[in-house]
Amino acid sequence: MNMGSYQQSVSRSDPGCVVILLDRSDSMKLLWANTGATLAEGAALAVNNILLDMCIKATTEVNAPVRPYFDVGVFSYGARLSTPGEGVESAFGGGLAGRGLVPLPELAENPITVRAEPSIDLMSVTAKMPVWVDPVHGYRTPMCEAIALVGAHVFDWAGAHPNSFPPIVINITDGMVTDSPHEGATLIEWVKRLTSVATNDGPTLFFNVFLSPAEAAEIVFPAHPGGLPPPGPDLFALSSELPPAMIENARVDGFDVQPRARGLAFNVGRSTLLKVLQVGTRVPDRPS
Repeated sequence: MNMGSYQQSVSRSDPGCVVILLDRSDSMKLLWANTGATLAEGAALAVNNILLDMCIKATTEVNAPVRPYFDVGVFSYGARLSTPGEGVESAFGGGLAGRGLVPLPELAENPITVRAEPSIDLMSVTAKMPVWVDPVHGYRTPMCEAIALVGAHVFDWAGAHPNSFPPIVINITDGMVTDSPHEGATLIEWVKRLTSVATNDGPTLFFNVFLSPAEAAEIVFPAHPGGLPPPGPDLFALSSELPPAMIENARVDGFDVQPRARGLAFNVGRSTLLKVLQVGTRVPDRPS
């Protein structure tokens, strides 16, 4: 597949698109290593942090309005909030409940609440911050259904924004997919369909973050699957190569990233998760 140039900067006329897929299966209730928080709590905290980070970076000066540099979506799979049971849905609550892709200014204006949240590094340190996504867990891991739903959203978005930087989809999970095949297609086939959606700047990027309750060595942006325990090799095969600009961003952030590295982070802790999300959502600088 043509990797594309991935050089288009974001602007009000050509915004970017970031979608986060959030695992809400039953195993997300497990404690995240020695943090004292569940995987669901840690993942929700990181997602809220990156959404706030995106809003701040789209603000040119203090108290200025957030500019529409991105359309953003967060979709969950596993337990549903809207109706009891298992499925896939928008993870937004409050005024954005049920919404798909939301312009960044609208996101900034519609958190569920603003409350004291623990630091991404130290659970004992708190600060007030907006909350768009709450921690939820239950049921199985219908990842294929989630990718199918997101694929429909990014297909429509790419058609409406042909000159934009391609959509970025980041999947945060702690488990094995439980619905492959789904509607006759396997997980890898659903991912191929997703990453076949393209703008003039290149195909959709699909990155994966694997969380584990066990303390283990972090493996971030590997260039080959060797040494990855299950389901690492499978997630590696699903993950897009990092574009050159993202490789440079990752190196600046202290990651040892080799050419042809994939957008995969395995067994990451909370602070590393946020750094990975920052690398994965950082596109070429917008025009001045």
